Amino acid sequence: MARIDRLIHTKTLTGTLECLSGLHIGAGKEAVEIGGMDLPVIRDPVTHRPIVPGSSLKGKIRSLLEWHLGSLEPDGRPWGWGGMAPYQDDDPILCVFGTVWSAWEGGPTRLLVRDAALDPQWVAEIDARGLPYTEEKTEVTIDRVRGKALKGGLHNTERVPAGARFRIEMAYRVFSVDGDGGAGDENRFDTVLTGMKLLESDALGGAGSRGYGRVRFHDLVFDGQIVQERFDAIDVSVRAA
Repeated sequence: MARIDRLIHTKTLTGTLECLSGLHIGAGKEAVEIGGMDLPVIRDPVTHRPIVPGSSLKGKIRSLLEWHLGSLEPDGRPWGWGGMAPYQDDDPILCVFGTVWSAWEGGPTRLLVRDAALDPQWVAEIDARGLPYTEEKTEVTIDRVRGKALKGGLHNTERVPAGARFRIEMAYRVFSVDGDGGAGDENRFDTVLTGMKLLESDALGGAGSRGYGRVRFHDLVFDGQIVQERFDAIDVSVRAA
């Protein structure tokens, strides 16, 4: 059983998430008005600008890492739910992302992911051109027999356009465990970068199989140190041992 001695420090990862294709992270809607948007994006309640929720970003990174590391629950629930218990106290996914398993002894969640707002510089560029922050994409389901739009198969999706940039911020807590002075958590930080690299090869948000949600990370700084080259050098073509 691991013993958590103390919190050594909390480090911050900042950077830019750039949309390489349209991005849709839905807000949900109880009713659709005539002529209204069927699938709106989620927005900040104060600025009314689109955001990338921290829960969406963290959840997708975690999910990709679970597949990458072969950490899969038999019933499809997130790793650490209990189906494959007991889990190791130093399990990288559970240490970094947390778990609901009641017998977990590996300590608190290390990674906190903030909601990502639009980059102010990108906002200024769009405002100067008089353009909106989102675009509307009309999609249709085709009747396979008749070769035309299926009745009721037309819908409008709101998405953030390609080229949009969001400022990301993540807090990473480093704990001393069994007197290691935080060495274990320092080493596990690469788990976060690996998950972000996996996301660049996948998709964020909805409709990824139809070209939505392709993203790239820029200008990554961790605890005041530039880590972009370290991130770019990560190879996810071979599953980690």
